[in-house]
Amino acid sequence: MTPKKRQRPRSLKSQPDAGEKLGIFWLVGGKLVLVSTPLDQCELYGDVLNEPRAHVDYWAELQQRGAVSRQLEYEEAPRGRVVYNVKTKQYTLMADAHILADSKVVKEIIRELHLPKKTNLDRDHHYRCTVCLYGTHEDDDDE
Repeated sequence: MTPKKRQRPRSLKSQPDAGEKLGIFWLVGGKLVLVSTPLDQCELYGDVLNEPRAHVDYWAELQQRGAVSRQLEYEEAPRGRVVYNVKTKQYTLMADAHILADSKVVKEIIRELHLPKKTNLDRDHHYRCTVCLYGTHEDDDDE
């Protein structure tokens, strides 16, 4: 009988899992809107693999399909992205503070993208919704 090959612990793996993906996302009306791409189809930018689609471009597609309101601009809703550092072998979920504060949404993103539980979480100045930037939604004054 051939001895079983011992599987390396996930934290020591040198390559990401084949099912893991990168993506961009928003939290719209309490619902996660996410688009993802398998790692082997992502773009390398320096030491980081990144989702090839930009928030602004994909938001326009979502609006055309009626998946999100045409009245809502892409930067108004809390948003973020997940990247993979090829040198450190670490995933980082960068997002608006509203997303990072909601552990259920964070877990949903990690589950949807098949990421390791030890994915890094980080805020990024690019991902601040209008509430974070201005303290209120701009159209609240119109009511």
